[in-house]
Amino acid sequence: MWHSSRGDRTLRGSEATLVSLAIDTMIDAILLHFDDEDESSMAPECQTGIAVYDSLTASQRIGLLHDIARYLLTDTESVMPLSAATEAAIAAIYVEVRDQVAIEIDLYSEDLYSENVQNERVSDIAPWRSLVLSAYQSLFRAAEPGEDFHSEADWQWDPSALPSVTSDDLPRWETLIERLTDAVLWDRDFEMADSFLDVDPGISDRRRRLLGIDADYFTCVAPDPRPEQVMRLVWDTRDIIRSKPR
Repeated sequence: MWHSSRGDRTLRGSEATLVSLAIDTMIDAILLHFDDEDESSMAPECQTGIAVYDSLTASQRIGLLHDIARYLLTDTESVMPLSAATEAAIAAIYVEVRDQVAIEIDLYSEDLYSENVQNERVSDIAPWRSLVLSAYQSLFRAAEPGEDFHSEADWQWDPSALPSVTSDDLPRWETLIERLTDAVLWDRDFEMADSFLDVDPGISDRRRRLLGIDADYFTCVAPDPRPEQVMRLVWDTRDIIRSKPR
């Protein structure tokens, strides 16, 4: 279970499938660079723009993605303690979703209208967009009347306002992905890490207490498995994520 903005929950259905595919894709990219002499120097394609996550080594990322898969996608007895590292990793997962949607639009949008694919399912040609749309629909159309899960007060559930699976309007997809992210993240305190770690401890402590942030939120260290443990964690993670329907 995960302590999300919508309560303690385990991801199900299309939402779980989307996150599982993103984690699987991230692991593939990390493993390409894991044997490098300096695993702390990750290749540009492994960078997400999430500073806390991008500062982690390959081993730390594998360990963190394993823990997140376990708590986010399975019915654990307890919730995973939130920290800057864990929430940054959640944000990084959805950045991966966004990046894959962008790649799909750039490379395959024209194929959706090609005579060569008329007999194929759109979900096979635009899998990331299909999953984002399905996850969004399953998550938000279940809202009770008048209940708002978004920060924007004027947003209402309106199927006609959603992009079609074939849409190449990236900003519209980014809006959906941002709302899916917010449905998992408790908040985005991890974005303030530099404001707490690079200042006088007394000032940092006062800021933290004023904002209601746990004492070890910024200092909790990401798991750092030994090299011989990494592949076992990869296999265990894939046992979890590949058990989700595709």
